[in-house]
Amino acid sequence: MSEFETARNMKTIVCAVVVIAIVGIGAIAYVMLGGFIPTTTTDTTTTDTTTTTTPVAGALTVLTRHDVMIHNVFEPAFLASDFAQTNDITDILWKTPTADYWDDLLDLGQADVCWGGGPTLFDQLMRDDYLEPLDSPLMVEVAGRINSTIAGSVMKRNDTAGNLVWIAAAISSFGFTVNHEFLDDFGLPMPMSWTDLADPIYGSLLKATPTIAMGTAPGTTSNTRIYEIITQGMGWDTGWVTMARMAGSANIYDGSVPTQNAAETGQVGISMSIDFYGYGTSYRNPDCEYILPVGESIVNGDPIAIPSTSSHKDLAEGFVDFILSPYGQSLWLHSSIRRMPVLRAAFDEPLGLAAPDLYANYNQTIDNVGIVFDDAISLATNTAFIHYWEAVFTDAHAELVDCWYTILHAYDQGWITESELDTFATAMGTPVSAEDPNTHVMELFTLAYATEINDDMNDSATFLNTIKASWTAAAKAQYVAVQASVPTS
Repeated sequence: MSEFETARNMKTIVCAVVVIAIVGIGAIAYVMLGGFIPTTTTDTTTTDTTTTTTPVAGALTVLTRHDVMIHNVFEPAFLASDFAQTNDITDILWKTPTADYWDDLLDLGQADVCWGGGPTLFDQLMRDDYLEPLDSPLMVEVAGRINSTIAGSVMKRNDTAGNLVWIAAAISSFGFTVNHEFLDDFGLPMPMSWTDLADPIYGSLLKATPTIAMGTAPGTTSNTRIYEIITQGMGWDTGWVTMARMAGSANIYDGSVPTQNAAETGQVGISMSIDFYGYGTSYRNPDCEYILPVGESIVNGDPIAIPSTSSHKDLAEGFVDFILSPYGQSLWLHSSIRRMPVLRAAFDEPLGLAAPDLYANYNQTIDNVGIVFDDAISLATNTAFIHYWEAVFTDAHAELVDCWYTILHAYDQGWITESELDTFATAMGTPVSAEDPNTHVMELFTLAYATEINDDMNDSATFLNTIKASWTAAAKAQYVAVQASVPTS
Protein backbone atom coordinates (compact mmCIF):
# COMPACT_ATOMS: atom_id res chain seq x y z
CA MET A 1 0.00 0.00 0.00
CA SER A 2 0.95 3.58 -0.02
CA GLU A 3 1.89 5.57 2.86
CA PHE A 4 -1.78 5.22 3.54
CA GLU A 5 -4.07 2.35 4.01
CA THR A 6 -7.18 1.85 1.94
CA ALA A 7 -10.10 2.95 4.07
CA ARG A 8 -13.62 3.60 2.89
CA ASN A 9 -16.42 5.75 4.20
CA MET A 10 -19.99 5.07 3.11
CA LYS A 11 -19.33 6.70 -0.25
CA THR A 12 -16.46 4.39 -1.03
CA ILE A 13 -17.57 1.11 0.48
CA VAL A 14 -19.58 0.00 -2.54
CA CYS A 15 -17.28 -0.70 -5.47
CA ALA A 16 -17.83 -1.10 -9.16
CA VAL A 17 -15.71 -3.77 -10.78
CA VAL A 18 -13.84 -3.28 -14.00
CA VAL A 19 -12.92 -6.42 -15.86
CA ILE A 20 -9.99 -5.84 -18.15
CA ALA A 21 -8.46 -8.28 -20.60
CA ILE A 22 -4.70 -8.18 -20.20
CA VAL A 23 -3.12 -8.13 -23.64
CA GLY A 24 -0.40 -10.70 -24.26
CA ILE A 25 -1.14 -12.99 -21.33
CA GLY A 26 -4.84 -13.65 -21.82
CA ALA A 27 -5.54 -13.15 -18.13
CA ILE A 28 -8.37 -11.23 -16.56
CA ALA A 29 -7.82 -8.53 -13.95
CA TYR A 30 -10.58 -7.53 -11.65
CA VAL A 31 -10.12 -3.91 -10.72
CA MET A 32 -11.71 -2.46 -7.66
CA LEU A 33 -12.68 1.11 -8.45
CA GLY A 34 -13.25 2.35 -4.95
CA GLY A 35 -16.21 4.34 -6.24
CA PHE A 36 -19.34 5.61 -4.59
CA ILE A 37 -22.87 4.43 -3.88
CA PRO A 38 -24.87 4.82 -7.12
CA THR A 39 -27.97 6.99 -6.90
CA THR A 40 -30.60 8.10 -9.37
CA THR A 41 -28.25 10.88 -10.43
CA THR A 42 -25.45 8.52 -11.42
CA ASP A 43 -25.15 7.11 -14.94
CA THR A 44 -23.65 3.62 -15.02
CA THR A 45 -22.77 2.06 -18.37
CA THR A 46 -21.91 -1.63 -18.83
CA THR A 47 -20.24 -3.21 -21.86
CA ASP A 48 -18.98 -6.72 -22.51
CA THR A 49 -15.63 -5.98 -20.87
CA THR A 50 -16.03 -2.98 -18.58
CA THR A 51 -18.31 -1.34 -16.09
CA THR A 52 -17.69 2.38 -15.75
CA THR A 53 -19.26 4.83 -13.36
CA THR A 54 -19.88 8.36 -14.58
CA PRO A 55 -20.11 10.80 -11.66
CA VAL A 56 -22.82 13.43 -11.60
CA ALA A 57 -22.15 17.08 -12.36
CA GLY A 58 -20.88 18.92 -9.32
CA ALA A 59 -18.62 16.13 -8.13
CA LEU A 60 -14.82 16.08 -8.24
CA THR A 61 -13.25 12.61 -8.38
CA VAL A 62 -10.01 12.09 -6.44
CA LEU A 63 -7.86 9.01 -6.92
CA THR A 64 -5.88 8.63 -3.73
CA ARG A 65 -4.00 6.42 -1.30
CA HIS A 66 -5.05 8.70 1.57
CA ASP A 67 -7.27 7.13 4.19
CA VAL A 68 -10.74 8.04 5.36
CA MET A 69 -9.54 10.30 8.17
CA ILE A 70 -7.94 12.57 5.58
CA HIS A 71 -11.08 12.46 3.41
CA ASN A 72 -13.21 13.48 6.38
CA VAL A 73 -11.09 16.53 7.20
CA PHE A 74 -10.34 17.85 3.72
CA GLU A 75 -13.69 17.22 2.01
CA PRO A 76 -15.93 19.53 4.07
CA ALA A 77 -13.23 22.21 4.15
CA PHE A 78 -12.86 22.19 0.36
CA LEU A 79 -16.60 22.07 -0.30
CA ALA A 80 -17.00 25.13 1.94
CA SER A 81 -14.36 27.05 0.01
CA ASP A 82 -15.22 29.98 -2.25
CA PHE A 83 -13.87 28.05 -5.24
CA ALA A 84 -16.06 25.01 -4.68
CA GLN A 85 -19.18 27.08 -4.07
CA THR A 86 -18.58 29.35 -7.03
CA ASN A 87 -18.11 26.33 -9.30
CA ASP A 88 -21.02 24.34 -7.82
CA ILE A 89 -18.81 21.49 -6.56
CA THR A 90 -20.99 19.71 -4.03
CA ASP A 91 -19.24 16.39 -3.58
CA ILE A 92 -15.86 14.64 -3.69
CA LEU A 93 -15.87 11.08 -4.97
CA TRP A 94 -12.94 9.22 -3.39
CA LYS A 95 -11.41 6.27 -5.24
CA THR A 96 -8.94 4.30 -3.14
CA PRO A 97 -7.74 1.14 -4.94
CA THR A 98 -4.22 -0.16 -4.58
CA ALA A 99 -1.60 1.42 -6.80
CA ASP A 100 -1.63 -1.56 -9.18
CA TYR A 101 -4.96 -0.40 -10.61
CA TRP A 102 -4.44 3.34 -10.95
CA ASP A 103 -3.51 3.18 -14.62
CA ASP A 104 -6.67 1.20 -15.42
CA LEU A 105 -8.81 3.88 -13.79
CA LEU A 106 -6.94 6.66 -15.52
CA ASP A 107 -7.38 4.94 -18.88
CA LEU A 108 -11.12 5.02 -18.20
CA GLY A 109 -11.07 8.71 -17.29
CA GLN A 110 -12.13 7.86 -13.75
CA ALA A 111 -10.15 10.54 -11.90
CA ASP A 112 -9.81 14.32 -11.90
CA VAL A 113 -7.01 14.52 -9.33
CA CYS A 114 -4.29 12.09 -8.19
CA TRP A 115 -3.32 12.75 -4.60
CA GLY A 116 -1.00 10.86 -2.27
CA GLY A 117 0.88 7.60 -2.66
CA GLY A 118 4.53 8.61 -2.66
CA PRO A 119 7.04 9.72 -5.29
CA THR A 120 7.61 6.30 -6.87
CA LEU A 121 3.92 5.86 -7.73
CA PHE A 122 3.73 9.33 -9.25
CA ASP A 123 7.02 8.87 -11.09
CA GLN A 124 5.52 5.71 -12.61
CA LEU A 125 2.48 7.75 -13.71
CA MET A 126 4.83 10.37 -15.15
CA ARG A 127 6.85 7.74 -17.01
CA ASP A 128 3.66 6.32 -18.52
CA ASP A 129 2.37 9.76 -19.63
CA TYR A 130 -0.61 9.89 -17.29
CA LEU A 131 0.16 13.31 -15.78
CA GLU A 132 -0.92 16.67 -17.18
CA PRO A 133 1.69 19.46 -17.32
CA LEU A 134 1.01 22.00 -14.57
CA ASP A 135 1.74 25.00 -16.78
CA SER A 136 -1.34 27.21 -16.50
CA PRO A 137 -0.85 30.64 -14.87
CA LEU A 138 -2.62 29.39 -11.72
CA MET A 139 -0.47 26.26 -11.46
CA VAL A 140 2.71 28.29 -12.03
CA GLU A 141 1.66 30.56 -9.17
CA VAL A 142 0.81 27.60 -6.93
CA ALA A 143 4.10 25.82 -7.69
CA GLY A 144 5.94 29.01 -6.73
CA ARG A 145 4.74 28.60 -3.15
CA ILE A 146 6.59 25.31 -2.73
CA ASN A 147 10.34 24.97 -2.23
CA SER A 148 12.08 22.95 -4.92
CA THR A 149 13.75 20.78 -2.27
CA ILE A 150 13.35 20.16 1.45
CA ALA A 151 16.05 18.35 3.42
CA GLY A 152 17.68 17.47 0.11
CA SER A 153 14.58 15.81 -1.38
CA VAL A 154 12.74 16.97 -4.48
CA MET A 155 9.35 18.61 -3.88
CA LYS A 156 8.49 19.21 -7.55
CA ARG A 157 9.04 16.84 -10.46
CA ASN A 158 9.54 17.70 -14.13
CA ASP A 159 9.15 15.13 -16.88
CA THR A 160 11.75 14.47 -19.57
CA ALA A 161 10.33 17.33 -21.65
CA GLY A 162 10.83 19.74 -18.76
CA ASN A 163 7.16 20.02 -17.82
CA LEU A 164 6.21 20.25 -14.17
CA VAL A 165 3.86 17.30 -13.53
CA TRP A 166 3.63 16.84 -9.77
CA ILE A 167 4.07 18.93 -6.65
CA ALA A 168 4.54 17.70 -3.09
CA ALA A 169 1.45 18.33 -0.97
CA ALA A 170 2.97 17.05 2.30
CA ILE A 171 6.29 15.78 3.59
CA SER A 172 7.15 12.62 5.46
CA SER A 173 10.11 11.02 7.12
CA PHE A 174 10.55 7.30 7.75
CA GLY A 175 11.55 5.60 10.96
CA PHE A 176 9.98 3.43 13.62
CA THR A 177 7.68 3.73 16.61
CA VAL A 178 8.73 2.27 19.94
CA ASN A 179 6.46 1.20 22.77
CA HIS A 180 8.46 2.07 25.89
CA GLU A 181 6.26 -0.04 28.17
CA PHE A 182 6.90 -3.15 26.05
CA LEU A 183 10.66 -2.50 25.92
CA ASP A 184 10.82 -1.88 29.67
CA ASP A 185 8.71 -4.92 30.53
CA PHE A 186 11.06 -7.21 28.59
CA GLY A 187 14.28 -5.41 29.44
CA LEU A 188 15.01 -4.45 25.84
CA PRO A 189 17.20 -1.43 24.97
CA MET A 190 15.95 1.64 23.16
CA PRO A 191 16.85 1.39 19.43
CA MET A 192 17.92 4.48 17.54
CA SER A 193 18.96 3.11 14.13
CA TRP A 194 18.17 0.44 11.54
CA THR A 195 21.34 -1.38 12.59
CA ASP A 196 20.09 -1.48 16.17
CA LEU A 197 16.97 -3.34 15.03
CA ALA A 198 19.14 -6.11 13.57
CA ASP A 199 20.77 -6.72 16.96
CA PRO A 200 20.33 -10.22 18.43
CA ILE A 201 18.71 -8.74 21.54
CA TYR A 202 15.51 -8.09 19.61
CA GLY A 203 15.25 -11.79 18.82
CA SER A 204 15.80 -12.80 22.44
CA LEU A 205 12.09 -13.48 23.04
CA LEU A 206 11.71 -15.86 20.08
CA LYS A 207 9.84 -17.94 19.34
CA ALA A 208 7.16 -16.93 21.78
CA THR A 209 7.22 -13.16 21.28
CA PRO A 210 8.33 -11.25 18.20
CA THR A 211 9.50 -7.77 19.14
CA ILE A 212 9.24 -5.97 15.76
CA ALA A 213 6.36 -5.30 13.35
CA MET A 214 7.15 -5.02 9.63
CA GLY A 215 4.70 -4.53 6.77
CA THR A 216 5.07 -6.80 3.75
CA ALA A 217 6.49 -4.75 0.90
CA PRO A 218 3.66 -5.10 -1.65
CA GLY A 219 1.12 -4.18 1.03
CA THR A 220 2.56 -0.86 2.16
CA THR A 221 4.60 1.63 0.16
CA SER A 222 5.65 3.48 3.32
CA ASN A 223 7.32 0.34 4.66
CA THR A 224 8.70 -0.36 1.19
CA ARG A 225 10.33 3.07 1.25
CA ILE A 226 11.95 2.14 4.56
CA TYR A 227 13.34 -1.04 3.02
CA GLU A 228 14.64 0.91 0.02
CA ILE A 229 16.26 3.40 2.39
CA ILE A 230 18.00 0.51 4.16
CA THR A 231 19.34 -1.04 0.93
CA GLN A 232 20.39 2.30 -0.55
CA GLY A 233 21.90 3.62 2.69
CA MET A 234 23.76 0.45 3.70
CA GLY A 235 24.40 -1.02 0.29
CA TRP A 236 22.41 -3.74 -1.45
CA ASP A 237 23.79 -6.90 0.17
CA THR A 238 24.24 -5.43 3.66
CA GLY A 239 20.74 -3.98 3.48
CA TRP A 240 19.15 -7.35 2.68
CA VAL A 241 21.12 -9.06 5.46
CA THR A 242 20.04 -6.36 7.92
CA MET A 243 16.39 -6.77 6.91
CA ALA A 244 16.64 -10.57 7.23
CA ARG A 245 17.81 -10.18 10.82
CA MET A 246 15.01 -7.69 11.51
CA ALA A 247 12.38 -9.89 9.84
CA GLY A 248 13.58 -12.90 11.82
CA SER A 249 12.68 -11.03 15.00
CA ALA A 250 9.41 -9.70 13.59
CA ASN A 251 5.81 -10.38 12.78
CA ILE A 252 4.95 -9.52 9.17
CA TYR A 253 1.70 -7.61 8.57
CA ASP A 254 -0.36 -6.97 5.44
CA GLY A 255 -0.32 -3.17 5.60
CA SER A 256 1.03 -0.13 7.38
CA VAL A 257 -2.03 0.33 9.62
CA PRO A 258 -1.84 -3.12 11.28
CA THR A 259 1.96 -2.76 11.40
CA GLN A 260 1.62 0.54 13.25
CA ASN A 261 -1.18 -0.78 15.45
CA ALA A 262 1.07 -3.57 16.72
CA ALA A 263 3.30 -1.09 18.58
CA GLU A 264 0.44 1.16 19.60
CA THR A 265 -1.40 -1.71 21.30
CA GLY A 266 1.70 -3.30 22.79
CA GLN A 267 1.76 -6.44 20.66
CA VAL A 268 5.38 -5.61 19.81
CA GLY A 269 7.94 -3.11 20.99
CA ILE A 270 8.84 -1.58 17.62
CA SER A 271 6.89 -0.90 14.42
CA MET A 272 8.11 0.40 11.07
CA SER A 273 6.52 3.83 10.65
CA ILE A 274 5.99 6.73 8.35
CA ASP A 275 6.27 9.78 10.59
CA PHE A 276 2.64 10.83 10.83
CA TYR A 277 1.55 7.34 11.87
CA GLY A 278 4.18 7.57 14.58
CA TYR A 279 3.01 11.01 15.69
CA GLY A 280 -0.58 9.80 15.77
CA THR A 281 0.36 6.76 17.83
CA SER A 282 2.29 8.81 20.39
CA TYR A 283 -0.66 11.24 20.59
CA ARG A 284 -3.04 8.37 21.41
CA ASN A 285 -0.62 6.31 23.52
CA PRO A 286 1.93 8.32 25.54
CA ASP A 287 3.98 5.14 26.07
CA CYS A 288 4.90 5.30 22.37
CA GLU A 289 7.45 7.48 20.60
CA TYR A 290 8.34 7.99 16.95
CA ILE A 291 12.07 7.65 16.27
CA LEU A 292 13.69 9.24 13.22
CA PRO A 293 17.02 7.45 12.64
CA VAL A 294 19.31 10.46 12.49
CA GLY A 295 21.37 10.47 9.32
CA GLU A 296 19.77 7.22 8.12
CA SER A 297 16.42 8.32 6.71
CA ILE A 298 15.03 10.65 4.06
CA VAL A 299 12.26 13.18 3.64
CA ASN A 300 9.68 12.38 0.98
CA GLY A 301 7.46 14.86 -0.77
CA ASP A 302 4.04 13.18 -1.18
CA PRO A 303 2.62 14.37 -4.51
CA ILE A 304 -0.55 15.82 -5.92
CA ALA A 305 -1.11 15.93 -9.69
CA ILE A 306 -3.74 16.24 -12.39
CA PRO A 307 -4.16 13.24 -14.70
CA SER A 308 -4.06 13.86 -18.42
CA THR A 309 -7.38 11.98 -18.74
CA SER A 310 -9.23 14.27 -16.31
CA SER A 311 -12.40 15.73 -17.82
CA HIS A 312 -12.49 18.57 -15.28
CA LYS A 313 -8.97 19.98 -15.37
CA ASP A 314 -10.10 23.50 -14.43
CA LEU A 315 -11.85 22.20 -11.30
CA ALA A 316 -8.89 19.96 -10.54
CA GLU A 317 -6.61 23.02 -10.61
CA GLY A 318 -8.84 24.68 -8.03
CA PHE A 319 -8.52 21.64 -5.78
CA VAL A 320 -4.72 21.64 -6.12
CA ASP A 321 -4.68 25.37 -5.34
CA PHE A 322 -6.74 24.76 -2.21
CA ILE A 323 -4.56 21.86 -0.99
CA LEU A 324 -1.41 23.94 -1.48
CA SER A 325 -2.77 27.09 0.20
CA PRO A 326 -1.66 27.91 3.77
CA TYR A 327 -5.15 27.09 5.07
CA GLY A 328 -5.35 23.85 3.10
CA GLN A 329 -1.90 22.89 4.32
CA SER A 330 -2.90 23.55 7.93
CA LEU A 331 -5.53 20.82 7.68
CA TRP A 332 -2.70 18.26 7.84
CA LEU A 333 -2.24 19.37 11.45
CA HIS A 334 -5.77 18.34 12.46
CA SER A 335 -5.74 16.08 15.52
CA SER A 336 -7.05 13.12 13.49
CA ILE A 337 -4.22 13.42 10.92
CA ARG A 338 -1.12 15.08 12.49
CA ARG A 339 1.00 15.11 9.38
CA MET A 340 3.77 17.44 8.22
CA PRO A 341 2.70 20.09 5.66
CA VAL A 342 4.98 21.13 2.85
CA LEU A 343 4.34 24.84 3.55
CA ARG A 344 5.76 26.36 6.72
CA ALA A 345 3.00 28.98 6.49
CA ALA A 346 0.55 26.29 7.65
CA PHE A 347 1.83 26.89 11.17
CA ASP A 348 0.62 30.51 11.02
CA GLU A 349 -2.96 29.30 10.62
CA PRO A 350 -5.17 28.53 13.67
CA LEU A 351 -4.54 24.77 13.51
CA GLY A 352 -0.81 25.40 13.23
CA LEU A 353 -0.70 27.82 16.14
CA ALA A 354 -2.46 25.19 18.25
CA ALA A 355 0.15 22.49 17.44
CA PRO A 356 3.56 23.62 18.76
CA ASP A 357 4.65 19.99 19.16
CA LEU A 358 4.11 19.38 15.44
CA TYR A 359 6.00 22.56 14.62
CA ALA A 360 8.97 21.18 16.59
CA ASN A 361 8.64 17.91 14.65
CA TYR A 362 8.45 19.85 11.40
CA ASN A 363 11.70 21.66 12.15
CA GLN A 364 13.40 18.38 13.10
CA THR A 365 12.21 16.85 9.83
CA ILE A 366 13.40 19.63 7.53
CA ASP A 367 16.73 19.83 9.36
CA ASN A 368 17.36 16.09 9.03
CA VAL A 369 20.46 15.28 6.99
CA GLY A 370 19.66 11.85 5.68
CA ILE A 371 21.08 9.48 3.12
CA VAL A 372 21.41 10.30 -0.55
CA PHE A 373 18.38 8.52 -1.98
CA ASP A 374 18.11 7.77 -5.70
CA ASP A 375 14.48 7.96 -6.87
CA ALA A 376 15.51 6.66 -10.28
CA ILE A 377 16.72 3.39 -8.72
CA SER A 378 13.44 3.06 -6.84
CA LEU A 379 11.45 3.60 -10.05
CA ALA A 380 13.60 1.17 -12.03
CA THR A 381 13.43 -1.67 -9.49
CA ASN A 382 10.22 -1.18 -7.51
CA THR A 383 8.20 -4.15 -8.81
CA ALA A 384 11.11 -6.57 -8.53
CA PHE A 385 12.04 -5.17 -5.11
CA ILE A 386 8.65 -5.54 -3.48
CA HIS A 387 7.96 -9.02 -4.79
CA TYR A 388 11.43 -10.28 -3.88
CA TRP A 389 10.92 -8.89 -0.37
CA GLU A 390 7.60 -10.70 -0.07
CA ALA A 391 9.00 -13.91 -1.54
CA VAL A 392 11.97 -14.26 0.81
CA PHE A 393 10.60 -12.71 4.01
CA THR A 394 6.79 -12.99 4.05
CA ASP A 395 6.34 -16.24 2.11
CA ALA A 396 9.32 -17.96 3.75
CA HIS A 397 8.88 -16.38 7.17
CA ALA A 398 8.50 -19.57 9.21
CA GLU A 399 11.79 -20.94 7.86
CA LEU A 400 13.50 -17.57 8.40
CA VAL A 401 12.39 -17.40 12.04
CA ASP A 402 13.51 -20.98 12.66
CA CYS A 403 16.94 -20.24 11.20
CA TRP A 404 17.39 -16.97 13.09
CA TYR A 405 16.21 -18.57 16.34
CA THR A 406 18.72 -21.42 15.92
CA ILE A 407 21.57 -18.93 15.36
CA LEU A 408 20.55 -16.86 18.39
CA HIS A 409 20.13 -19.93 20.60
CA ALA A 410 23.60 -21.17 19.68
CA TYR A 411 25.02 -17.76 20.53
CA ASP A 412 23.16 -17.57 23.85
CA GLN A 413 24.46 -21.03 24.77
CA GLY A 414 28.04 -20.03 23.97
CA TRP A 415 28.32 -22.50 21.10
CA ILE A 416 29.25 -19.74 18.64
CA THR A 417 30.94 -16.38 18.99
CA GLU A 418 29.44 -13.02 18.03
CA SER A 419 31.63 -13.04 14.91
CA GLU A 420 30.32 -16.47 13.99
CA LEU A 421 26.74 -15.26 14.61
CA ASP A 422 27.33 -12.48 12.08
CA THR A 423 28.75 -14.98 9.60
CA PHE A 424 25.70 -17.25 9.88
CA ALA A 425 23.35 -14.25 9.67
CA THR A 426 25.09 -13.06 6.52
CA ALA A 427 24.69 -16.49 4.95
CA MET A 428 21.02 -16.43 5.99
CA GLY A 429 20.21 -13.03 4.53
CA THR A 430 22.37 -12.82 1.43
CA PRO A 431 20.17 -12.47 -1.70
CA VAL A 432 19.33 -15.79 -3.35
CA SER A 433 19.68 -17.06 -6.91
CA ALA A 434 16.83 -18.43 -9.02
CA GLU A 435 16.29 -19.53 -12.61
CA ASP A 436 15.21 -16.73 -14.92
CA PRO A 437 11.90 -17.82 -16.52
CA ASN A 438 12.93 -16.42 -19.92
CA THR A 439 16.58 -17.43 -20.21
CA HIS A 440 16.55 -20.43 -17.83
CA VAL A 441 19.86 -19.18 -16.44
CA MET A 442 20.42 -19.02 -12.67
CA GLU A 443 20.51 -15.35 -11.66
CA LEU A 444 21.55 -13.82 -8.35
CA PHE A 445 19.14 -11.11 -7.14
CA THR A 446 21.47 -8.15 -7.55
CA LEU A 447 20.53 -4.53 -8.10
CA ALA A 448 21.42 -4.93 -11.77
CA TYR A 449 19.23 -8.01 -12.15
CA ALA A 450 16.31 -6.34 -10.34
CA THR A 451 16.55 -3.50 -12.84
CA GLU A 452 16.80 -5.90 -15.77
CA ILE A 453 13.64 -7.85 -14.92
CA ASN A 454 11.47 -5.05 -13.53
CA ASP A 455 9.64 -4.45 -16.80
CA ASP A 456 9.22 -8.19 -17.38
CA MET A 457 7.53 -8.45 -13.99
CA ASN A 458 5.27 -5.51 -14.81
CA ASP A 459 4.35 -6.89 -18.23
CA SER A 460 3.84 -10.58 -17.47
CA ALA A 461 2.00 -12.09 -14.53
CA THR A 462 3.39 -15.47 -15.54
CA PHE A 463 6.97 -14.21 -15.31
CA LEU A 464 6.25 -12.50 -11.97
CA ASN A 465 4.59 -15.49 -10.35
CA THR A 466 7.15 -17.97 -11.64
CA ILE A 467 10.22 -16.12 -10.44
CA LYS A 468 8.59 -15.16 -7.17
CA ALA A 469 7.86 -18.81 -6.41
CA SER A 470 11.46 -19.67 -7.31
CA TRP A 471 12.79 -17.01 -4.95
CA THR A 472 10.65 -18.35 -2.12
CA ALA A 473 11.84 -21.90 -2.70
CA ALA A 474 15.47 -20.74 -2.85
CA ALA A 475 15.09 -18.68 0.32
CA LYS A 476 13.55 -21.58 2.23
CA ALA A 477 16.36 -23.86 1.10
CA GLN A 478 18.94 -21.26 2.12
CA TYR A 479 17.41 -20.83 5.59
CA VAL A 480 17.21 -24.60 6.14
CA ALA A 481 20.81 -25.11 4.99
CA VAL A 482 22.18 -22.35 7.23
CA GLN A 483 20.16 -23.64 10.18
CA ALA A 484 21.56 -27.13 9.66
CA SER A 485 25.12 -25.78 9.70
CA VAL A 486 24.82 -24.05 13.10
CA PRO A 487 26.54 -25.93 15.95
CA THR A 488 24.19 -27.51 18.47
CA SER A 489 26.65 -27.96 21.28
